[in-house]
Amino acid sequence: MELTHLNYFLALCEQKQFTRASDILGISQAALSKQIRNLEDEIGTSLFYRNGSECQPTPAGKILETHCWRIKQEMYYIGEEINDLSDTAESNITTINVSLFLNDLEFKLNDTLSALFREYKQLRVNTIVSDNIFKSLETLETDIGIGPAIKNVPTTITKIDIYSNEYKIIMRKEHPILEHPTITLDLLENYPFVFFNKRFLETKTIYDWMDTNLPSRSQEYDIQVDTTELILYMVSNTNTFSIVPQYLECHLDHLDIASISHNSLPTRVMSVYYLKNKYMNTQLKQALSSFTNTSFY
Repeated sequence: MELTHLNYFLALCEQKQFTRASDILGISQAALSKQIRNLEDEIGTSLFYRNGSECQPTPAGKILETHCWRIKQEMYYIGEEINDLSDTAESNITTINVSLFLNDLEFKLNDTLSALFREYKQLRVNTIVSDNIFKSLETLETDIGIGPAIKNVPTTITKIDIYSNEYKIIMRKEHPILEHPTITLDLLENYPFVFFNKRFLETKTIYDWMDTNLPSRSQEYDIQVDTTELILYMVSNTNTFSIVPQYLECHLDHLDIASISHNSLPTRVMSVYYLKNKYMNTQLKQALSSFTNTSFY
């Protein structure tokens, strides 16, 4: 089994099609098919279910995929560690790839990342917007992930909480709810909720809260969007409501949006994520220390 075969196999796992995978690899579809057949012959079992143009890993394929990513990670770390032996000026300039959600880059983390860049002159921070931070780490697309804390973190990933923020209920200042002398949660049951679509990590946290505190509320007319900007636009122009981190309050007044506190709302904890077995060069340790106030040796 050669590393080239494993790279071909991983490309097909990701792309789910021989045509797309062969295009990315820069080889013919026939050549890719032959290499996959050779790999299956060597292992002694089928690695993919083929359904027309689509293919999915078999149980054996899933096992191999897990181990292939580990092998690819180790090869990548070997290269990084060897590069650290170089004393050239170029090697001292390091790029750290950070995956995060677009809304956090827009409204909070841009200041943090800018400060990090100013503090470490030889460090370049490349931000990658992702709705699946864990996948971006496991596929080596990024070095660090930053996003809302969740309980069920993959066993291959380390999580360090870095700061927390309260949530606020928001609605336009002319919203009918605000005409009530006392605002109670049950008043929200008759209005659509606008929030991130369900592939975002924190969506489950908020909907779990609503299931507990607004159990009879229907989700039929809820609106799912991809950015904080769209949430604020919808809230300021319709009778929807949303739940957002407190740090957005400074953006609300000029949009004629009111914020409301409630002691039952969850706390939004932000965390740094990285692979447990990741090789850390000096610059990456510095970046993690800046985010977490933790020393890495």
